Amino acid sequence: MPPRPVDISLIISSRNRAYGLLNCLDAIAAAARQAGHLHLELVFVDNGSTDDTSDVFRKWAALAPIDTNLIYETLPGLANARNSGIAAAAGRLLAFTDDDCEVFPEYFTTIDAAFADDTEIVMRGGRVELGDARDLPVTIKTEREPAALTSELHAGGFIHGCNMAFPKALCEAIGLFDPRFGAGSPFRSGEDTDYIHRAFNAGIRVEYSPDVVVKHFHGRRKIEDIHRLHAGYAFGNGALYAKYMFDRRSNMRGMLRWDIRQAIKEAISGRRMSDEMGLTYRRQLRDNITGMLAYWRSAKAKRATSAIRS
Repeated sequence: MPPRPVDISLIISSRNRAYGLLNCLDAIAAAARQAGHLHLELVFVDNGSTDDTSDVFRKWAALAPIDTNLIYETLPGLANARNSGIAAAAGRLLAFTDDDCEVFPEYFTTIDAAFADDTEIVMRGGRVELGDARDLPVTIKTEREPAALTSELHAGGFIHGCNMAFPKALCEAIGLFDPRFGAGSPFRSGEDTDYIHRAFNAGIRVEYSPDVVVKHFHGRRKIEDIHRLHAGYAFGNGALYAKYMFDRRSNMRGMLRWDIRQAIKEAISGRRMSDEMGLTYRRQLRDNITGMLAYWRSAKAKRATSAIRS
């Protein structure tokens, strides 16, 4: 008798998270028990940990109510880890969360229901609630109304990489994550933004589905932490602006023009992006430009290397 097909593969990338990993894993176990009618698997990617992350996972997996697959990816970067997870995953649907998140008990059943009636490939992302009230309200998405991505909207933040799902067939249609983007990569962030943007450009419907929920325990409680985070996001967005600068299908040029207009308005009016967080559109634009320059320098170096090899 052939093995039962896997309905959903949940992919988690982790690095040096031994100290807090069990909270994430126990939430997955609770959700798996509630979805006993589904064949689930957890693909856990250890991305070069130097602590006991893999040992913690192995001990938990021995009694887990879900099939598990521990793999190792030595190349740094979230995109590389996610790509390795995709390669190892057997599920028809691929779901992604982060090791500092906790899924809700209905997580798997809600994902299954969201995709049940699709007749074509759809990419979806869900709600991201603040896990700890002591953390500052960033890297969350709490809107309660469903939405669809349009060309007037920036792909960044429309859905979050810590709560997204899509059929594995999407990877066959548009490829894998760009390893130049994301945490631990040269361009620091944006691997999910890039992937969402590529899916949308390929004609794939991208939806925000607020019923699929995770809690994010990001741990950022100081304003300087938010400034570093925001600078990394702006740098990655700048690299994306450069990547798609001459792609006629892309709306990234329009997004850059919007950032420029906001910086000009701020300079005239003095009204900042966030007084509470100390964030400004002018600083964001500066980091955008720095990211654009870094992308073009990288592309130039790659061309020069290719010319030497040829």
